[in-house]
Amino acid sequence: MKISSILLIVNTLLLIVIWAFTGIKYAALPEVIPTHFDFQGNVDGESGKTAIWALPCIATFISVLFVGISRDPNSTLLNVPKSFRNKETLELYVFSLQLPVMLLFLDIILESVRIAEGKQTDLSNAIFIILGLLFTVIGVGLVKSIQESLTKKSNDKSNQN
Repeated sequence: MKISSILLIVNTLLLIVIWAFTGIKYAALPEVIPTHFDFQGNVDGESGKTAIWALPCIATFISVLFVGISRDPNSTLLNVPKSFRNKETLELYVFSLQLPVMLLFLDIILESVRIAEGKQTDLSNAIFIILGLLFTVIGVGLVKSIQESLTKKSNDKSNQN
């Protein structure tokens, strides 16, 4: 089984867990829940408990978007290196990007619920670890893109001479 297929399955399972966890915890939530946090992880915004459904909806939209993006490697809407413009590599990159995004949504929902239940007071540092993973995947794509750009420029210069 390809790594991209495994990532797609893991991402889909994470999305299911996001919806299931939210559904299971929803009834027991207080009427007002934390919905916004500052950079230190402290609550700085609250909303009615129905706002918790926004995160699974956004996670679902992103999942559908990423699956759709991976279907057409030659789309003009994609800003990826040329070497990523084949189905297998694009799926691997897109689903690798999706993994930390789904983990981020799951962690935010989980910790928001724990804060609403009074089991913790602020967000943990897990968010920074997940963001580090996300930026690492983005960085790989960026480095690959820069390498291809430099290679193309040097090839163009040697062809001119």
